[in-house]
Parts: sequence; C-alpha cells; structure tokens
Amino acid sequence: MNRTTPMSRALPGLLWMVLALCAPLAQAQPTGRLNDTGQALCYDGATLVACTSANTDDGATYPRQDGRFGRDRAGMAKVGGGAAGFDFTKMCWNGDAEGSGACTGALVANTSASASGTPGTDWACTKDNHTNLIWSLQTVSGVTWADATSTTGSSPIAAHNGASRCGFATDWRVPTRRELLSIVHHGAYSPAIDGAYFPVTVIGWYWTNDFDALDPANAWNVSFFNGDASASFKTGTVHVRLVRSGQ
Repeated sequence: MNRTTPMSRALPGLLWMVLALCAPLAQAQPTGRLNDTGQALCYDGATLVACTSANTDDGATYPRQDGRFGRDRAGMAKVGGGAAGFDFTKMCWNGDAEGSGACTGALVANTSASASGTPGTDWACTKDNHTNLIWSLQTVSGVTWADATSTTGSSPIAAHNGASRCGFATDWRVPTRRELLSIVHHGAYSPAIDGAYFPVTVIGWYWTNDFDALDPANAWNVSFFNGDASASFKTGTVHVRLVRSGQ
C-alpha cells in the first residue's frame, strides 16, 4: 500500500509556489554581448582626471577604477562611431546604413512615428555594432508597461512594425534591462547616453521588458538622467524606446 507523508503531500504545493516565483524570470531572454560603461575618466580624490596606473593601480588610494579597463580604454577600431568604446551606425528608415544604398544624404534625425518625405536623409534608427541591436530613435512617452509591451492595436510595437521602421515589419520589442543599460553612457549625464547617436532622448525613465522577480506587479525601468535602474508599478506611465536584434 502506498503511504503519503505530510512532506510528500506538501511537495506539489511547494513546487507550484517555486514555479510561480520563477515565472516572471522567464519573461526576459538571455542578453548577448554588452557594451562597456562609457566611463573613461578616473577620480583622484578631488575631481575626474585621465586614468593612469599611478592613480588607479592596486596600491593607489582609489584603485582599479572602471575608467581604466575595458573597451573604453582599449582604443579598438570601430565599424561606425561613438563616444568612448561605443560603436554605432546610423540607419535610414528604409533600412540602409549611413553611406550605403539610398541612405547617402546629410542625415536628419527622425524621432517621429512616420517616415519623412526625404528617404536619403531619413535617419530613424541606430545600430549598435558591438551588441548587434538596432534601436529606434523614437521615444514614446506616457505609456504603461502593458501598452509598451503589447503587439496589437495602437501600441508602439504595432506602430513600429506597421510602418516598417528601418526596413523591419516584425520583431520590434521592448528591451531587456541589460540591453537598455548597454546604451547608458556613464561618462555622461542628463542625458546619460551618446546624444550624437540617440538625439532627443528624454531625461527620465524608460520601460524594460523585465518583471521585478520579487513583485510581478512591478517592472524594471532605466533612467537616462544618470543611468540608474529601478522597479515601479506597471500601471505607471513613463517612456519606451524599442529595439530589435540585428541581422
């Protein structure tokens, strides 16, 4: 005869509790390559100065600072351009990269929801050549998390797909927290982003696709005032910038 102990009876309930807690974590998919922080200066006790082994070495008063390491210090060759270690390329609404195809004019940033009447200068996206992510220049403001992540109706995703922004009619989405943090420029603030490639960025909070694992009623935001990250109620209204994986 099968015998059931109190613990074995409790296991199914415990299993469902664990699954319920882990479910929000499945919302965010693994993020690929990430950028360095953009911080290329070091603190000497009074101000920000060029990083040297004398002021950031292991024996220094302020050792091993961020600005001394990584892509921001490596002087790596870039496909495009950008501050510090960032490597960006501008893209026209038709999907051509700057200087190729029909994207050959003096580019004008298009942060609106529709194509301009001058395709050769209609800069609508920025491609990150390191992470291979393609970012929309448009900031959509005053949206809840549910509206930001919806793919139907008049949602930002549906609008981007419907207008074939930068040549893509599918796969626009809200970025994960790590993806959005990858374009934060910690060597700048207000806004904390490379303004030469992300013009008219709002100095405020932007939605990510990530739930708060401790409270699924909240989702993570990133601030482009200083690059801070925080969770807030999904019913609140902030900004969103959409992204898609490159090809």
